[in-house]
Amino acid sequence: MKKIFAKISVLVLAIAALSSCIKMMKEVQDVPIVEPITVSYKVNAATGFIPKGGSVTPDPNFSTAGVKVTFTNITTNQVFETETGTDCFATVDVEPGVYSIGISGNATFKGYEYFINGNVPSISLFKTVTKADAEADPAFNLTVRPAKVGSLVFSEIYYCGVQSYYFRDQTYQIYNNGDETVYLDGVCLGQLYPQNATANLPVWPDEDGTDNYAYCMWVWQFPGSGNEYPLKPGQSVILAQEARDHTTNNENSFDNSIAEWECWTANAGRDNPEVANMPPIYYTSWNAMQWLSGVFGAAFCLFKIEGQTVDADYFNKSGPNVQNEVNKTAKYAKIPADAILDGVELLTNSGAFNMKRVPGFIDAGGTSVDATYCGKTVSRKVIGTRADGTPILQDTNNSTDDFQVNEHPVLRRNGEKAPDWRPIP
Repeated sequence: MKKIFAKISVLVLAIAALSSCIKMMKEVQDVPIVEPITVSYKVNAATGFIPKGGSVTPDPNFSTAGVKVTFTNITTNQVFETETGTDCFATVDVEPGVYSIGISGNATFKGYEYFINGNVPSISLFKTVTKADAEADPAFNLTVRPAKVGSLVFSEIYYCGVQSYYFRDQTYQIYNNGDETVYLDGVCLGQLYPQNATANLPVWPDEDGTDNYAYCMWVWQFPGSGNEYPLKPGQSVILAQEARDHTTNNENSFDNSIAEWECWTANAGRDNPEVANMPPIYYTSWNAMQWLSGVFGAAFCLFKIEGQTVDADYFNKSGPNVQNEVNKTAKYAKIPADAILDGVELLTNSGAFNMKRVPGFIDAGGTSVDATYCGKTVSRKVIGTRADGTPILQDTNNSTDDFQVNEHPVLRRNGEKAPDWRPIP
């Protein structure tokens, strides 16, 4: 009898298991199958003025072949990558959904090398897009502004301060990452508006179009008449908010007194007479105590406007080289896109890409130490070394990839050399 019950129990369990499997199979059959779709987007380069809200005329002679295009599903974080072909089309199979699109690469045009960077934060992809669709409808075109590759780059930026609430040691290092000597004379350092990263970005007048300008609240300029301050490949200069041994004021800080210039804002009590002052040529507000670029992370660019005498008169606040936001009166220095040599976006945290101030063609990403008063710094990654031992730094115009976070600042950390005219170790 026990054997009979045992066999019956096994049979009941087997039937239950079979029923469960049948039910699961039916449920699987009931789930609609998500078929991938094929989308083709054309990547264009716009070298002229880009109107706001209007049609963009791409430069037909500027090839974007070989550029990487990344489709990231905003919901699942699934990534689909492809490259543009010789016809400048990016074609990829993706699952239907909402995507962000990133564009990155290099191109050569009229003898110059350019970065091709851009991003589309959100776009719905739920149906097939053919090349014919993209040819017929500008909505399926990705148009980016190329950025000319420059030799001068920000190599290290220390901005966040140290405990307790000490920020006068902010330091910026600028490096010649190219193969030829660059003259610093007339090159400008601009701090972009707004001071702190924010999702509520300024709205500029329609007349300025889109991505034609960067807008600065501070502009500092290297002195010199044209050839007084050469910077050879592998050499760097150091700028400081205040150049001094800061450990005398705060034991957690460091000594940046070897800086070539300090950004002095007219407070005689804080000026180091042994370090040259770099005067500002434009500012929207004046604080005589210090130039504080923001411990939460500012945004910067290096620029030089060729064929122009750029000085305080150039940025006359009633002239055409400044601009105010829509419905506001404060004016900011208006920097042409083709004058920008390098730019870096410093975010409040490494995920705050919805708070980017810098257009994608200047910096497609952003970097951050993710805290304030932590004493950390960001610096470019080293990807090679010259014969003289100086580093070759990574520069793709995407600071998310190009920069690393360090526990503390180091002046000329990777063996960069001081300029010949200021022989400092």
